[in-house]
Amino acid sequence: MNLRSKLFKKPWKNRDPDVRAEAVRHDQDPELKKELPQLAQHDDAARVRLAALQRLNSEPFWLDARLRESDADIVRAADQFLSREIGRTDKPELESARIEWLKLSGDNELLRRVASSSPAAGLRRAALARISAQGFLGDCYIGESDDQLAADLLARIDQVSTLERVVQQARRSNKKRAQAAAERLESLRIAAGTAVPGQAASERLVEVAEALARGHGRGDLGQELGELRARWDAIGDHPEPLARRFQGAVRIIEAALQRQQALPQQAAEEAQQPEAETAPEPGGPDPKLAGSADFIRSSIRKGTKLDARELLAHWDRTWNQIPAHGPAEEALKADMLPLLRELQAQVQMASQMQSREKAGSGDQGGNEARADGPSRPGAQFSARLDEVAASLEAGNLALANDQLRALRSEHDRLPPRQRSGVDGGRLQRMEGRLKEMRNWQHWSNNKIRDELIAGVQQLSDSGQHPDAVMAALKQARNEWKRLEALEVLPGDKRRFAAPPGQWRQFQAACKQAYTASKPYFEKREKLLRDNLETLQAFIEAGRQAVADDNAETATLLGFMRKARQAIRRMDDLPPKARGSSAAGLRELMNGISAALDQRFEAVESVKRRLVAEARALSHEKDLKTAVDKAKALQSQWQKAGSGRRKVEQELWRQFREPMDPLFEQLKGEHDQRRQADQETQAELKALCAKAEALADLPGEELESAHGRLLGLIDEWLRHEGRPESLNRRFERAEQRFEQRVSEQQAKLRRRADDHILALAQLVQRLWTLRSQGQREDLAQELPDRPAQHPVGDALFDLAQRLAAPDFEPEALHAQVESNRKAGRQIAVEFEFLSGLETPAADQSLRMDYQVQRLARRMSERERQPDLASELEQLQQRWYQCLPLAPEDYEALHGRVEKAQGILRNMVGH
Repeated sequence: MNLRSKLFKKPWKNRDPDVRAEAVRHDQDPELKKELPQLAQHDDAARVRLAALQRLNSEPFWLDARLRESDADIVRAADQFLSREIGRTDKPELESARIEWLKLSGDNELLRRVASSSPAAGLRRAALARISAQGFLGDCYIGESDDQLAADLLARIDQVSTLERVVQQARRSNKKRAQAAAERLESLRIAAGTAVPGQAASERLVEVAEALARGHGRGDLGQELGELRARWDAIGDHPEPLARRFQGAVRIIEAALQRQQALPQQAAEEAQQPEAETAPEPGGPDPKLAGSADFIRSSIRKGTKLDARELLAHWDRTWNQIPAHGPAEEALKADMLPLLRELQAQVQMASQMQSREKAGSGDQGGNEARADGPSRPGAQFSARLDEVAASLEAGNLALANDQLRALRSEHDRLPPRQRSGVDGGRLQRMEGRLKEMRNWQHWSNNKIRDELIAGVQQLSDSGQHPDAVMAALKQARNEWKRLEALEVLPGDKRRFAAPPGQWRQFQAACKQAYTASKPYFEKREKLLRDNLETLQAFIEAGRQAVADDNAETATLLGFMRKARQAIRRMDDLPPKARGSSAAGLRELMNGISAALDQRFEAVESVKRRLVAEARALSHEKDLKTAVDKAKALQSQWQKAGSGRRKVEQELWRQFREPMDPLFEQLKGEHDQRRQADQETQAELKALCAKAEALADLPGEELESAHGRLLGLIDEWLRHEGRPESLNRRFERAEQRFEQRVSEQQAKLRRRADDHILALAQLVQRLWTLRSQGQREDLAQELPDRPAQHPVGDALFDLAQRLAAPDFEPEALHAQVESNRKAGRQIAVEFEFLSGLETPAADQSLRMDYQVQRLARRMSERERQPDLASELEQLQQRWYQCLPLAPEDYEALHGRVEKAQGILRNMVGH
């Protein structure tokens, strides 16, 4: 290190963060380049770390910064770099860090881009784990390159409409995945009760069987049928409609196999071997014709692999060999006619394809014959006549007609000298034979047409359902067309084989049957149109709901449910509108699904944020604060709305996981507090019981229990948080105790007053007796001495003196006279206080008392006694003024008693 470097620090080591950041961005110092990793990780300034990261611009450093940094600018820059890099390269060494970063990202668009286009399977898996939109998962399932990941995706798809779309799209690109999706769809339908087990597999086998029946096989038909049966039997139980379809297709395949196999040699020899001449039974058909009928019946019954052409040719040869046809032969022919019609239909179906090939080969042979010139026309003509004979023998009238027309044209173009008489005669006989066979076919077909007309005429009165009537009409018309196609051959001038009258009868019968069913179809058509209008209005309302951002999620779910129901009832719509209506419903369901996905993703994004905030509560030290925040998060959770059920349940589990311990801890504290409250309440109840027990003590113990009650009150007041009910209970016990103490004290006062009153009356009675001259000892009449009562003590002493036998009345004459004046004054005061009138003799005393009382009140305003105290004082003065002269006592005692009664009522005694 030189002196300059010691004196001047590098710019990227400057104390100023702005200077360091600028140097990191632009300085080319090699030493700086070596220090960039350290600066990106450990510099104090976020802007310097960001500049170093941008200078390094390497994914490992960006990943490290994104996972540990909290600065918003660094996080945003790291997300921008990683979102570009993660979709372009697959770096296994960084996959775990990439997945950790992906878990931190809340960008739904980024998650979808990674899930659909990232080259790393692990990243796609991590992104798909964060996505729950069913439609997007279905798209990813179709295009996913990793089979295991695709299988995991399929297990997460539980939306029926998405699986139906996946099955249709995957059939064109990956049949194995289409089959897996079909099996998943079938399992969901079975769980929902809309399908039975094995229905999807049965449907696929039925489709294969029907394809083979239509001739779309790829190899050996017998081998394919065997494999198909083995797969069908392996499933076991099949729905009844599918089983019927499968068995019908198998029967068609088996019939095709029988037609493909060659005729057994024995059957061919038997058909061509001349039969022995036997004598006909009387009234019976010709033996040869009967033998031919038995041969045809036995061949059909035993399932002999004979061509229908051979059977018809056998019957035709035998019929033509009979010189005359009697009623027995006609009856046998009528009996055989249904079998012959069926064989003829089989021949016609097989000949439609062969006619073109044979006609082409015939034209080619004719051209070759003309090219060779007239040198050897006989051999070629005879060979071609042999082909015509074979066609006639096989019953292929269309091919024979084409061959005969070509031969007749060539024969007529030959010069007369080159024409062979033998060939010409043979050609003429074959033309006659063809005409005879066509006439026989026409006669046979007319019989069938008559039966068709009769069957159609019966439809209008058959009472069948109009749909069954229309199905029968359609079948009759198709049969009529088939007969026309059998008879009208190429080159014929006539366009229709049926007689005009017969055709008119058929048309009239069809019109009559249709007219009878027409009202039903008109009514049903109106109902179908009404259903279509209702469905169109529903689709339009659904589209408006999808376009409305303020539409409720429940409304969209209702539209989705009704759309799924409607798409299963396409038979309720006009046939021409079913395709467009189904397309409109699918478009509506896709729109609703997309709108619901957006809403669900928004709700789930909010709830994922709430989950993250809930997890952060574990770092909160204060339990009350953590619980309050948890309750606030729960309120936000409720307001956020509902998402997809499975995702909602998983998010709810994650949301509750960090909060349950908080509430458990809070519950524990509440339980402890409740336990403490219960113990406190038990103590308070015990105190209430003790107070109530004190209030129920006997009267003589109440006064001594007052101290214990004060102790209970002190102990009661030391408890905090007392329940109001217990407070009232304790107060009632305290009040009852005080009431009982007051009652006891009042009782004692009344007892003392009664004792004093009795003593005062005894004093007056003793004085009356002594004043009348009685001298006996009256000490036995003395009551007990009053306890601590000055007036009572004085009265008891006086009564004791009066009761003594040596008492001299003269000793009290002066006092009795003095008592008379005091008694009058006391009576006046009693009457004044009670409001009674005073006798006229004592009015002056009353006036003087009023003046004195007024003067005393004016001078002693704040020391005035109450009425009860004045009553008590007057009573004591009254007792102290005894004894009185008997006549004075009688006069004053009545006035005092009357006033006392009024005053006692006034003071509540």
